[in-house]
Amino acid sequence: MPYITNAHTHLELTTLARLCPRHPTPFLPWLARVGWEIRRLARDEILYGIAQGIAELKACGTTHVGDITHTWLSVEPLLASGLRGIVYLEVLGLERETALERLRQAQSAIDEARRHPDYGAIQVGLSLHAPYSCHPDLLRVGAQWCRVEGVPLCIHVAESRFETEWLLHGTLAGPWRIFSPLVQAMGIVPALIPWQRPLAYLATLGVLEARPLLVHAIHVTEEEIALIAATRCAVVHCPRSNHLLGCGRMPLERYLQAGVSVYLGTDSRASSPDLNIHAEMQFACQLHRGYVPEQQVMALVHQPLEHSL
Repeated sequence: MPYITNAHTHLELTTLARLCPRHPTPFLPWLARVGWEIRRLARDEILYGIAQGIAELKACGTTHVGDITHTWLSVEPLLASGLRGIVYLEVLGLERETALERLRQAQSAIDEARRHPDYGAIQVGLSLHAPYSCHPDLLRVGAQWCRVEGVPLCIHVAESRFETEWLLHGTLAGPWRIFSPLVQAMGIVPALIPWQRPLAYLATLGVLEARPLLVHAIHVTEEEIALIAATRCAVVHCPRSNHLLGCGRMPLERYLQAGVSVYLGTDSRASSPDLNIHAEMQFACQLHRGYVPEQQVMALVHQPLEHSL
């Protein structure tokens, strides 16, 4: 059987499909709304959505999945699903001690999952949410632990222009200025600004040495693509989510020319119309027409999502 890989989902957000924009919408207000809504869901609602998401993946022939779970509730359903791939326990936080304590809890949960009788087809890894939402010590310590223990690592990076502006300057200029109060309300504090672009920041902290799966990676320079290639990190492309959240077009052709492994993912039902990777592939073919041959785009889904350091 051919591999059919959806390398980036958030199955726990399936219940929040009503938040998926019908037309391109600003990234930051959408992110804040999702964060608010997921905290209001009951455990049973989240589990029901996860079951729906797994059924949707299977219905379109998906064999491999890369799922990120902030609630950690998708681990058991995925282990029992018959799918292959990786489920990443998400950790974030800008308050150092709280963030590191959450990391310790995730490490224990990952160690426990590795002893699960169904462990193997689905591996359990760590997701450090994003450079702007994690304390630098969380990024550094989490990545080092993954590298030493051979644990899969995933991180959202360079998804929105907001991220680069914030990490470089600690302020929001131009059209982003109106979101400054929202950023403060979300707890994204300027005291931790590294004054670096996202990929350079991750490299400085040693995160790229753990070869994380880099999700989105849209706003990158030629030097950053070369850095990703040199560290042998893989990238996940989510074109429909990128479009609906106004994040722009990933330079897929430049990644492929540099020899970077690129996967295709749908992202969550909160930012994508469905979890059908074939629909994602068709959209990607249209988006990159004139840049990347259709055969190359279609090949992105026919590779297994596996972890090796």
